Amino acid sequence: MDFALLFNLFRKPKQAKVADVTLWHKYETLLPVPLVDGGARNPSGQIWRRLNGVKWEYQQDPETIEEFDARQY
Repeated sequence: MDFALLFNLFRKPKQAKVADVTLWHKYETLLPVPLVDGGARNPSGQIWRRLNGVKWEYQQDPETIEEFDARQY
């Protein structure tokens, strides 16, 4: 009998690491999402999201000149 497993049955469970989803965090999506400003999604530029109450909000970083040039070729 493995006593380590037996003792683990009675220990306090570990708390899960919960991310604060009310802060903006990076988000990768395959489907189009409605942006906060109502604009169209840009092919480049990072998508960010946060939870506002019960609804997700999405915003996108503006495209830089370097990203635009890289997309042209």
